[in-house]
Parts: sequence; C-alpha cells; structure tokens
Amino acid sequence: MSKTFTAVNPATGQAVGEPIAENNFEEVSAAIAAANKVKKEFAATTPTQRAALLNAIADSIESQKEKLADISNQESALPIARVTGEVMRTVIQIRAFADLVKTGGHLLPIIDLADPNFLPIARPDLRKSQQPLGVVSIFAASNFPLAFSVAGGDSASALAAGCPVVVKAHPSHPNTCEMVYQAVTKAITQQGLPKEIFTLVQGVNPEITHWLAKAPEVTAIGFTGSEMVGRLLVKLAQERETPIPVYAEMGSLNPVFFTPAVLNQRPEELAKAAIDSALLGSGQFCTKPGIIVVSDDSAGDKFIANVQTYLADQKVGPLLNKGIVTRFVDAITSISKAKSIRVLTGVANPDGFGVTPSIFVVDWKDAKNHAELLEEHFGPTSVIIRARYDQYLEIAETMGGQLASSVHAAASDDVKELVAALTQKAGRLIWNGFPTSVSVTAAQNHGGQWPASSSHTTSVGLDAIFRFVRPVVYQNFPDDQLPAELQNDNPYKIERVVNGVRQIKAIN
Repeated sequence: MSKTFTAVNPATGQAVGEPIAENNFEEVSAAIAAANKVKKEFAATTPTQRAALLNAIADSIESQKEKLADISNQESALPIARVTGEVMRTVIQIRAFADLVKTGGHLLPIIDLADPNFLPIARPDLRKSQQPLGVVSIFAASNFPLAFSVAGGDSASALAAGCPVVVKAHPSHPNTCEMVYQAVTKAITQQGLPKEIFTLVQGVNPEITHWLAKAPEVTAIGFTGSEMVGRLLVKLAQERETPIPVYAEMGSLNPVFFTPAVLNQRPEELAKAAIDSALLGSGQFCTKPGIIVVSDDSAGDKFIANVQTYLADQKVGPLLNKGIVTRFVDAITSISKAKSIRVLTGVANPDGFGVTPSIFVVDWKDAKNHAELLEEHFGPTSVIIRARYDQYLEIAETMGGQLASSVHAAASDDVKELVAALTQKAGRLIWNGFPTSVSVTAAQNHGGQWPASSSHTTSVGLDAIFRFVRPVVYQNFPDDQLPAELQNDNPYKIERVVNGVRQIKAIN
C-alpha cells in the first residue's frame, strides 16, 4: 500500500484536504521513462502547434481560477486576493510564452549562406537554430503555490522550449498541485498530444529529489527554493556520469541602500515603504529586502525611529509550513543574543504557523563579525545596517550575488560607483524603489551571481526559455534535410537572420 501524507493549513496547524499518495522509486522512474519516449514527438511540434498547446493550458487553468484560489488559500493561508492574482500571473506568463513561440522567436534561426570569397577561407553553408534539451525535472516552490509551482515559469518555459516535464509537487500545497496538473493534462490531450509530456510526482520523501536529479533520461533541472537544496541539486547533477545543467534560483538578500540626502527628505515615508516590502507575504519572497543600509547619522536615526514606530503595529500572516517556522525562530533567537545587535519587533501571531516580525539594527563594523546577519532568513525579518556613507561601496562589494538590489538617492547624489559595484552582484537594479515586485515581461531578469542563482540565466521573463534549448548547426545540408525553420522557403514564415540581415522572405 502506498504511503500517504496530508497538507496542513498554516493558519490553524490542522490537516486539510484528502491524503495524498506518495510516489515511490518505480513510479518516478516510470514517469521519467515515459517522458523520454515522447520527447522526439514533442520536439517536432511546429511553432503554431506549441503555441496552441500553451494557450490551451492557460485557458484550462484559468477556467479553474476560483477552485484553485480556494484550495490554495486553504493550503497556504495566503489571502484569496493574492492567490487569485497568482492564478492570473501563471496564466499570463504561459500566454506570453505562447506568443513567443508562435513567432518562432525561441528558435533564433541564423543562416550564413555559402560564400567562396569569404575570408580567411571560403565559408560553407551554415544554418543554426535552437533545439530542445529533452526531459526536464522541475521542482515547485513553497512560497508561490501557482506562479512558481507545477505550471509556473519553470514548467511553462520548458514546455515552450519543447521539453517534456516531470515536476515535483511541493508538499506544502499538494492538492493545489494536483488540480493544476489535471488542468494541464486536460489541455494536452485536447490538443492531441501525449499526456506523458507532463507528469506530476508527489511526496515528502527527500529521496525523490535524488531520483529526479540522477535519472539518466533527465537532461536539465529547474528549481526555485533554498540555497541548501539548490546546492544539493548542483552537486547531484555534477556527480552523474553525464553532468547536466541546474537552473536554480536560490537565496538572496536584495540589499537596499539609502543615501543620507534621500533619508533627510522623507524618513517616515521610506521607513514605512521599506518595512511593507520586507513584511510582504510574511517576508517569504526571494526578493524581500533582507539588508537595508542607512547612514550612521541623524538621518539614519530618524529612519530607524520611524521603523520602530511603524513596526510595533505590524502583524503578519502565518508562514507556509512548520519547517520554515522552525528555521525562522531558530535564526531569530540566535541572532537576538548578540549584544551589538538591537532588535525591533512587531505584533506576535500566536495562531498556527504564526511568528513575530523582527527587524535587526547593527553597525557595519559589528555586522562584519556576524556572518548570520549576511545570510537570507526566510520570513518577516530584515537587517538594518548603519554605516558611514563612504562605506556603502565596501558593503556592496562584500556581499555575495543577489537577485536584485535597490538604490534610493536624491537628485544631487552621485552613486555611479555604487551602482557599478552592484551590477557585478545583482541581476536587477531598482532606482528609488523596492525589489519585491517582479514583472513578467520580455525585458525581465530574475537571476544573479551565486548564490542568488546557479547560472547567469533568468527564471522570469521570456529569456527563461533559453535555459532549455541548445544551438545546433547544420553545415552544407540539402534543403529537404533541414529543420523547417532553416529551409529556404521559410515555411513557418518567421523572422530569420540571413547573412546578417533580419528578414522573413524566402531564400531564392
């Protein structure tokens, strides 16, 4: 008989939903093998077919919007408005990939026609396009039960690339995952494609992660979550007989720097906005401002005083699961013991997986002696670092890789050197704003230097698709042996670069 587990409502700490069967090694292996068998058929779909599939998936998920929001609310305790919005974010990003693949933009076809006069030697006929990697293992995130989960950006971009997906559901919201999976497979079969191109596996057994990472048929991994698991996946992927890429979006402090001039202008407004960003979603966003840098003068003191006043009335919703609560409480308790660190607190939440918002204040000279302050702590907390303005550059250069970083400055401030240093660390820089919100657009980048992510790629935005394709060049091939996107007639009628010129017309 299969092992089962049950979801827990974070607001009450009580079980919710029906017991979920945990997949064993044989079942996981069978799912991966089945996906591998259909990878060629899926890779051969045309841009129009693949766009139709993605739009059908989006429609199927949207048709379940209210039910998905309801079950997600029960399993995550996130507000109905939040999870309803997340359903639509999921739908919107899937449709964005549909629009991309319909144009053939994911294929990046480049054709350099044969040229006997090319220097230094004659050039053969070279034609390049992007081909899907193969079966991809995806791991759902805990903090986004929809947008970074079963049909979230990782899965959507892999499907858009033409890769079959085997996705590991997050045990914090297994019923939400199952409902999304059913919506996706319904759309797949309606489009006449094999349902094996998308498979869900469930369970709390940590060995499932190992099975998915080490299966020889798997050719890439997409992950959003903790640095600990991200490092494990990278290790497992490199230990394989054939190593594979791991696209992991992991921890980040997302430092926010405030110049003295801007703090003098509006300390109360900025203090409130900073705390709102740090506590948004109970501090369970990978883009939370985990470090806030202010000047160690009267301007910084006013900011901190306003933080203390505002925070005292703030209460946050429960954390997502017991493990997150345990790690948060342990970290807060440990950090609070240091004599050089001041602790500001909000209103305690005694119900379910509730905790107390806690903000730490420390001078830069002391922060350097407490490594735990410069690590991500998932939950409603942040560290305010007081420093001389001329130390800001040192702070920026000391930190590791970040998903995002923000600079708040007055018109008269010259922060070019600080910004230049931050570009070496972060994948996204924000001017006079906060990093928490991430727009899903073609120009977006959601990745950064290690340990923010394991590669230079993005997990949000249209460029996410290029994680799951690879370039293939065809040299001197006859036209009828080429993939359609590289044939002379351009049967897909997509834009191509021919001898350095972008064009749609056929090659005569």
